[in-house]
Amino acid sequence: MKNNTSVRKPSLAYSNSGRKLGSELSVGDTLRKAKRNLFARRCILAILAVSLITAVVAAIVLGYADGLIDSFYGMMG
Repeated sequence: MKNNTSVRKPSLAYSNSGRKLGSELSVGDTLRKAKRNLFARRCILAILAVSLITAVVAAIVLGYADGLIDSFYGMMG
């Protein structure tokens, strides 16, 4: 009787371990990587959008955009 304590696992059980080239990644690994990148990109874009809106509102409230607003109203009327 063998006294082996190691458990056999399929090779795909370790599919996300180690560095692999793009052509060696499985479909699931590729989709997980794309999902991670998409989430990061959306977070960065959301932070940039909030920062831009905050900067525009601050410029208007603090009076830095008065010349721009006056010229806009001059074009309208």
